[in-house]
Amino acid sequence: MRRVFEVMGTAVSVDIPNCQDDAVFRRALNRLRDIDERFSTYKPASEVSRFGNGKLSEAELSRELSYVIKECRKAEKQTGGFFSAWAAGVFDPSGYVKGWAIDQAGKAIEAQGYKTYCIGAGGDILARSESDKIWNIGVQDPKDNTRILNKLSISNGAVATSGTYERGRHIIDPKTKKPADKYLSVTITGPDIVTADVLATAVFAAGQNNPGFIKNFPGYKAISVR
Repeated sequence: MRRVFEVMGTAVSVDIPNCQDDAVFRRALNRLRDIDERFSTYKPASEVSRFGNGKLSEAELSRELSYVIKECRKAEKQTGGFFSAWAAGVFDPSGYVKGWAIDQAGKAIEAQGYKTYCIGAGGDILARSESDKIWNIGVQDPKDNTRILNKLSISNGAVATSGTYERGRHIIDPKTKKPADKYLSVTITGPDIVTADVLATAVFAAGQNNPGFIKNFPGYKAISVR
């Protein structure tokens, strides 16, 4: 069974073969909604917004937001500063949270006993299989959304894409404080959706001057469109 939801400002598809229980899908959706309520930068009352505008100190934050801040700082260090939740001058962890939210939705599904599933949200995909199920994933051409540039076949892994598909040049190069413009899209494949999402943002921001930090992440590969 496959369900598509509108949450976190995008369409999220959840595919769980042989699952006819709507409650499993609802739990995944509710987890995504909870994360959106806490981490949305578009909602003035969200915890992230209140922290960003100075209404909350770090000592007052929830355990989840404290964790995300710590992981964003770690990712910034690991990528030589090319991933930064502070790139635009204000705290925006969206480049981390989307992958993390997908991972959390996956955990909600697995908690119900389902180990084979695929979650897709805004260019990020988490695929899991405990059998011989293979998930076929297409990498879209950023200049022509009807054309597939590459086809990937995975059983257990993640695919994350950053690019100009819907929002234009929205990824900021933390070094120049200007929109990154060397790539049209960057797709990262690897075992973990959170890491893949971070790397997709960082490699896109670094552009053709990529310092090679992806080599520090064994098991991850990049597909870029210049």
